Amino acid sequence: MNRVSDARDVAGEYRLVPEDFVKHLLLTLAIVAVVVLIASALFGLPEQPPLTIKGYATGHPVIFEQVALRALDGQGQLANYGPPYNQGTGSVQTGIQSAVGVLHPINAAQDFILKPLAMAASINPAIRPALKAFTNAPAAQQKRWEQAATTALGHAVYRHGTVVWPSGSYGPVRALMTAVLNLGRSGLMYGSLTRNPAVVDRLDNQNALLFLQGTPLQTLPATQSLQGAAWGIIHPAVNGYPGAWWMTIPTWIYQWPVVANSAAPDALALVIGFLFWAFLAATPWIPGWRRIPQYVGVHRLIWQDYYHDHPASPTGALRREEIHNA
Repeated sequence: MNRVSDARDVAGEYRLVPEDFVKHLLLTLAIVAVVVLIASALFGLPEQPPLTIKGYATGHPVIFEQVALRALDGQGQLANYGPPYNQGTGSVQTGIQSAVGVLHPINAAQDFILKPLAMAASINPAIRPALKAFTNAPAAQQKRWEQAATTALGHAVYRHGTVVWPSGSYGPVRALMTAVLNLGRSGLMYGSLTRNPAVVDRLDNQNALLFLQGTPLQTLPATQSLQGAAWGIIHPAVNGYPGAWWMTIPTWIYQWPVVANSAAPDALALVIGFLFWAFLAATPWIPGWRRIPQYVGVHRLIWQDYYHDHPASPTGALRREEIHNA
């Protein structure tokens, strides 16, 4: 009886009218859509242009050839990465990574350079002589060409639409790098990297996403304060817009010395984050901890005006106690 009277007391302060919630939902959706379209027309998209193979080959031709050469000679980041891409050890963090094994095999020289050039040779036969000369040469000879080309690219300059190398003995490697650069600038490099006959639909963008690992993906974030040491993940890519502030906690974990100085920071941060989540998920069953909101009393501040206008009566206090114990 007391519960009914109290409920009427609260509900009696408001006028109840029938409403069509579907209509309100659709109207709200329409209003939000109009506002978004107008804002996008006025201010544009708050994102940096994406880093693409074509864009990087066009804007940084010398570095692009260096990235391609490091893939060819096995010195690139992915060439010696380790599981799940190959048996290298360059980026192995924990024994768990090694135990998982190679799930997405990558041979950087074949998958990033030689196979795309073989595809390009079907429409540009001029590539075939250099490609054949390199693949038929002994491994030791390939290595000598690659070492000479690495030294040369350190002094190369871009002039009149061409990467100019110092004079030297590079065999077919210089022609291969020029072909890769042209393939990248044409926009066809992405397509040649995503075409995978081993996949049913013949499309697999793994290699296209991984091709620019190394210098391109390590240099660009530094110009935008997006690196880990600068808490980059919570920074906006475009000034004037909010960043991913909700990622503050995982970014904070990466700043802990025990994590930042670890050989396996990603694995350690993931474990700490999981334990933190598990602790919060177990809150309803942790004695004392689950009572903190009641002890802090923030709800009393929020409802203080209501409590002031509706002082608790003995029956009301009793009813709240019954509800609390129910």
